[in-house]
Amino acid sequence: MKAGKITKNKKLKKRSIKQIIIRYVMQLSISLGVILVILMIVTSLRSTSSVLHDGLTTTARISAQNISSNLHLLTDRIDNMAQKSEWADMSISEVEMQQLIDECEKRVEFVWIAAYDIAGEKLYGDSDAPESIVGKVYYDYLTRTQNLTIGDPEHQDGIWQISVGIPIKNEKGEILFYLIGSYKYDLLNDVLTNINIGNKGVAYIVDGEGDIIADKNITDMDKTRNLYAMFNSKTNHRVFDAMLDFRTDSATVFLKGVHYYMAYSPVAGTNWTLLIAAPGADFIKTLVWSIALSILVIIALQIYITKQTVYIADQISDSLSHATNRLTLLAAGNLKEKVTFVDNNQEAEILTTALSSTVSSLSTYIDNITGYLGLLSAGDYSKEVEGIFEGDFVAIREAMTRISDALNETMHRIHEASEAVRNNSAETTAYANKLYNGSIEQTDALKRLTGEMNLITDKTGEIDENAQRVRESADAAKDRVDEGQRQMEDMLYTMDSIHHDMQEIITISQLIEEISSQTSLLSLNASIEAARAGDAGKGFAVVAQEIGKLAQQTASALEKTGTIISKASMAIDEGMRTAQHTAESFRKVKQATREFQEISENLIQITVQQKEAIDTASQEVQTVLSIADTNQRFAQDTDETAAVSMNQVQELEQIVSMVKLRA
Repeated sequence: MKAGKITKNKKLKKRSIKQIIIRYVMQLSISLGVILVILMIVTSLRSTSSVLHDGLTTTARISAQNISSNLHLLTDRIDNMAQKSEWADMSISEVEMQQLIDECEKRVEFVWIAAYDIAGEKLYGDSDAPESIVGKVYYDYLTRTQNLTIGDPEHQDGIWQISVGIPIKNEKGEILFYLIGSYKYDLLNDVLTNINIGNKGVAYIVDGEGDIIADKNITDMDKTRNLYAMFNSKTNHRVFDAMLDFRTDSATVFLKGVHYYMAYSPVAGTNWTLLIAAPGADFIKTLVWSIALSILVIIALQIYITKQTVYIADQISDSLSHATNRLTLLAAGNLKEKVTFVDNNQEAEILTTALSSTVSSLSTYIDNITGYLGLLSAGDYSKEVEGIFEGDFVAIREAMTRISDALNETMHRIHEASEAVRNNSAETTAYANKLYNGSIEQTDALKRLTGEMNLITDKTGEIDENAQRVRESADAAKDRVDEGQRQMEDMLYTMDSIHHDMQEIITISQLIEEISSQTSLLSLNASIEAARAGDAGKGFAVVAQEIGKLAQQTASALEKTGTIISKASMAIDEGMRTAQHTAESFRKVKQATREFQEISENLIQITVQQKEAIDTASQEVQTVLSIADTNQRFAQDTDETAAVSMNQVQELEQIVSMVKLRA
């Protein structure tokens, strides 16, 4: 973007002021001309469109009112005729009724007039009247509304006609017959033909379905036409819908590709709507001619403005050319060439006079500045700036004076600084020697520290291997403890089962003991009964004795068995307690083994961390050793630099001594 601006500025600089003035004045005038033409076209089109819409809307409304007035005139005539009492007199004959109709026909210019019964058949009337009105629009309206109706225009016997019908009722309000009168279409056609909408304008009367029932061009009325079918587009249909909604308005439409200004208005007292449309081209022609004429006038003004601009630009360019040439020489560094004075206008004279004065002043200032700079370049800082400086050049003189003062002060400081640098260089040399010696000692100490770190690294590796062995031993001990705990749990389960069986044995022993007691008692009772029986019970007594002995033996055996069982139960209980204590010991051993395993893991982690820390420390030591080597080289370089600085200080003192300074 910036490069584009620079290129544009270069192009502008290459143009002369004359070209620039002509270019911008032409751009401005052409832009104004185009804007004016566009504004004129837009405002003319909008005003013309607005006037046409308003005028056509008013024309449509007035024409619709005229049509409505004419229709009312027709309806009023037949309504007045229907007010005669003779129509409802049933006593009069058909001849008299015919005479009444003939009399009405003479008073009013009917094409025909006749009376029809409720079924639509002719009763009496003019011979030109149709024999039946069934199927006629006005007949349908009569039967539905039972009131005065107007039919659509129709072509009959070579004449365009409009029929008006009214029901004739008796005193009870009953319909006796329909009185129908037909008028010539001229009453409507006069209104349509008098609407001034150009040669190609259209004027239609349409019914509620959009069918055209009347046309300004009467020769086209024989055609059956519908607006929706003729001009089939969504925009036109929306306008037609609004029109058939009995509104009064205007719109811009395209009928068969031709632009039209259209207005519409309902015909009061009917379901008809008057539509008038004027082609836009008929009204735009005048507007186009006026716009073309305006454009020609603007072009002529542009030509005149261009000529005047060129004349004025020539005067300005000639006046400034002398000053421009002298400024070009001045830009090239020429201060000796004299300025040519121009007096053709006040601005040019002022410009050339000011330019001459400027060149003279610049020449004087440059001579003074050149002389003073020559003194400074020769090393003479003791002089002041000479000559009279005015305007902004005073700042130049003050700046040169400040430069001279600053140079004097700087040279004094350089002299003082050279002395200080000489002293500092000597001290720097001493410090560099000390730094060099210290760096050597530091390097030796770091090398020894590196050896110790390597030894620690080797020992740490051995510790790591031992920690791995300890972890493997802990894992093996954990496996053995787990196996022993599982075996102890199995033994506890077995001991618990034996203890449960022993309890069952004790229960069985107690039962046998009870049986033995009962057997002994039974034996005693048997002996008693055998004694009572005498000789007959001797054999039974022997059996009783044997049973008693058996009971005693059983009791004795049970006593011994109880003792043994009691001892076994006590031994089993003691074994259970011992097994539980052993299991608890195994659990503690397992816990200790787990803790030992965790300690082994922590020991391994600590060993790894120590190894990493030692590696990091070793790397840091190597870094410090590298820094020490660098410091040693820097110390040596510093010593050499200090020696060079001493030489440079001596040269600087020689240079300062050659400059002339103020006291």
